[in-house]
Amino acid sequence: MASGVVDRLSRELVRDVAPLADRFVAEVVLIGGPYAGTVIPEGILLADARRSLELILRLIGRLSVPEHIAGASAEIGAARAEAGVPLDTLLQAVRFDARIVWEELCRRAGPGDVAGLVAEAPRVWEAVEHHSMSILAAYQQRVLEMAQAQQDERARWFARLLECDGRHPDIRRQVATVLGLDEHASFAVVALPPDCLATFRPLREQLDVLGVRVHAQDRPAGSVAVLQLPARSGSAAEGWFRGVRCAVSPVVDGLAEVPRAVRLAELSLYALPPDAAGPHNTRDLWPAIASGALGEFRADLVRDALGGLGELPARDVARILETVERYLSTGSVVETARQLYCHRNTVLNRLRQFAVATGRDVMTSTDATVVTLALRARAYE
Repeated sequence: MASGVVDRLSRELVRDVAPLADRFVAEVVLIGGPYAGTVIPEGILLADARRSLELILRLIGRLSVPEHIAGASAEIGAARAEAGVPLDTLLQAVRFDARIVWEELCRRAGPGDVAGLVAEAPRVWEAVEHHSMSILAAYQQRVLEMAQAQQDERARWFARLLECDGRHPDIRRQVATVLGLDEHASFAVVALPPDCLATFRPLREQLDVLGVRVHAQDRPAGSVAVLQLPARSGSAAEGWFRGVRCAVSPVVDGLAEVPRAVRLAELSLYALPPDAAGPHNTRDLWPAIASGALGEFRADLVRDALGGLGELPARDVARILETVERYLSTGSVVETARQLYCHRNTVLNRLRQFAVATGRDVMTSTDATVVTLALRARAYE
C-alpha cells in the first residue's frame, strides 16, 4: 500500500488553490439567499474560500499554517453570524469545502495512489472537521455576543425612558424603535420578584401567538415585563400569568405612561402578602399600596389606629382583629357571623370592643378606611 499519498497530493493543491476557490464560489452562490451576492459580496466569498481551502489542505498535508490563514475558520464563522447567515445555510456551504477537496484529491490521484488515498482518508475528514467545528464555535459565540449586545442596548434605552419619566419625545421614539414597540399602543407592566424572570420566559411564545409584544428586563427590586397589548384585547393581562407570583399594573396609553406603570407595578408587588400566589392586579391592592407608601410613618398609623388593643388580653385581641378584618372585607355583620360560625351579636360585641379600645368605629366609612390601612401597614412589621 502506497503511503504519503495525501501528503503529496495536498501539497500539490496548496500551490494551486485558486481554481478550487473559483469552483467553490460558483457552487455556493447557487444556494441563493445570503450567498447570492447581496449580503456577502462575491469578492469576500472568493477570498474566504481561498483561505479556507488552503487551511484545510495544509492541515491535511501537515504543513505549517501561516498567520494570515490560521484564524480563517473563526473569522469566517463570526463574519457569517454578523451577516445574518442562517446556521444551516452556513454549514451547507462548509460541506462544499469537504467535497471539493476530496474530489480534487481523487482526480489527481494516479492508479497506484487509490489504496493510499483511501487509507489516509480519515486525515482529510479530520482536517475538514477541525475547520467546520471552528467555524461553528465562532458563529455560535458571535450570535451570543450579538444577542447580549442587543439586550444591553434595549436595557440602556429602557433605562433612559424611565429616567426621563417618558417625557422626552425623541427618547420615546428611539425606545419604540429599539424595543420594536408602538409608541402609541396600550401597555401593561408586570412586576416579578427577583430571579423570577426565567419563570416568565416560557410564556413568551404564548404571548407572541396572542400578538402581545414584550420587553422583559431585570431591575434592582426584581424584574419587569412591559406588554404591548393588541388592539381591542379582550383579556385582562393578569389572566396570562396564572400561577406566577406577580403584580400587574393598570393598562396605560402610550410609552409616555410606561414609567409610571412600572413604578406602580413594583409598588404593587411590594404590597403583596408574603403568602400571596398567582397574579394580582393593582386595583385589588390599593390599601396595601397606600400603606406601603407610608414608609417610616407606617408604625405611627398602626399605633394611632390599633394601639389601644394592647390593653386587652392577647387571645381577645386575636378574635377581635379577625372579626374586624372579616367585617371590613364583607361589609356585612351577617356574613361575618356566618364565616366565623358565631352569632351576629357576638360580631357586634367584638366590633364594639374594638371601638372602645381604639376609638375607631369600623362601621363608619372614615374609620373603616383608616383601620384598613393600619391593618395593611401592620403586615409590614
